[in-house]
Formats: sequence, structure tokens, C-alpha cells
Amino acid sequence: MIARIIVTIFLACLASDASAVEKRPGPATEWDHWYTVTLLPKTPFAYYRETLERNKGRLHFKTEMWKKEEGFINSEQLGVFSEDSPELKPLFYNFHATYRESEVSIDGSAANGRLQVRITRNGTELPVITRGLPTKAFFSSMFPIWMSRKLHNTPADQVKSMSVPFLAILEDNQDAGFSAENGRIQVMDPDDFAKSSGTIRVQVDFNGQRSSWYLDKAGSPVRVEIPGQKTRIERSDEKRAKAFLNSP
Repeated sequence: MIARIIVTIFLACLASDASAVEKRPGPATEWDHWYTVTLLPKTPFAYYRETLERNKGRLHFKTEMWKKEEGFINSEQLGVFSEDSPELKPLFYNFHATYRESEVSIDGSAANGRLQVRITRNGTELPVITRGLPTKAFFSSMFPIWMSRKLHNTPADQVKSMSVPFLAILEDNQDAGFSAENGRIQVMDPDDFAKSSGTIRVQVDFNGQRSSWYLDKAGSPVRVEIPGQKTRIERSDEKRAKAFLNSP
């Protein structure tokens, strides 16, 4: 009888522990989108996947890209962590890219108003780069989240005239020493595509480039036009994206 009671209590404890594990909150996926990149007028160049997760006061933005260059398929991966705060305060990131036989990894970490970046190129570690980190600067990968939140937090009657500056750090911009770059967003009148797709058209000026972003009601990009690079980025699905580089 005693043994049976002990077993019953033990099983009850296991069930209780399992229930607690099941109810423990885990990462919440904010979005998960696939995109294709076309060199205009119609040359397939790349496809990529973007995911955003929220977990324990942090945002994790991840990009996986595959590019067709000189007949080779090269890949890039970027994982960025920031505080889940209005400022999207930078925490750390890792960038990894391959180009034929070449390989580069970039690890950046932010703390105490400084950004430290370690670069490894083809197995060789380069000198550590340290930069001051402006208070309002965020990692550039977090730009879509920043822009979406700005739109959602602006009164509806003011969105049409919204123009907001920002500071962002390009995670792979070794040439600029990973310094923060100035940018600005400006909500524009809808063009034909914005009208037909029911999206908000936003002009973005950043890093010497002007682009047009078309955002859905959730604030995530449906299309991005970059005239200076003759490039168009479009939302896709996984099947079409993975077959994109095989397109004629």
C-alpha cells in the first residue's frame, strides 16, 4: 500500500512538472516571410527568408539568403539580437557569408555605449574594431520592425505626412568601420501598385540609396524597389522562392 502511494505521488509530480514545462512560454514568432530579388528587368538574382522571434524581452531577427553570382550559388546568414524596446537597443549579431571558396564571419556585440566587431576571413582573425554607439542607433536588420512600429504608433490622420529620421548600423559594412548611418522615412502618396495591393508606400533614404517600400497592414514588406541598383524585392512563398534561381 505504501509503495503504491509513493508511486502515485511520484507520477503526480511528473505530471505536474510536465504541465509546467508545457505552459512555460517560449519564443513567439512575429513573422516568417520568403522573398525573391530580381535585377531588372527580369534576371533572378537571389532569394531569402526572414524570421522574427520575440522571447524574454529580446527580438531575434534572422535572415538566410542564397545568391547567384558568376554561375555560383553563394549564401549569407545573419542573426541579430536586440532589446524588445522602442529603441530596439542593439545587443549582438553574427554574419556569415561564402563566396565560392572565400568565407567571412563577423561577430558584433554592443555594451556600455560601444560596439565591438570581430572579423574572421578565410580562417584569419582580423584586428578587433571598436566604435562608439549612438544612443538611438539600431542594427539595420531591425529597420523593418522599427518602421512598422513607427507607423502603428502614429495617429492615423498623421501617417500620410509622416517623415522620421533614424540611425542604423549596417552589420557587414567593414569599409565604413561599422559606423551608424543616417536615414529617413517618408510616407508617400499611393502609386498604382500600392492601390492595387492595399499597401502603404514609404520612401526610404539610407546609405546613399533611395528605395520605395510597400508595407502590408502588419507593417512587413510586400515589395521593395531600389532604382539605383535596378533591383526589385518581392514577397513570395517557400516553394516559389526556392525555385526562383532556376527560372529562365
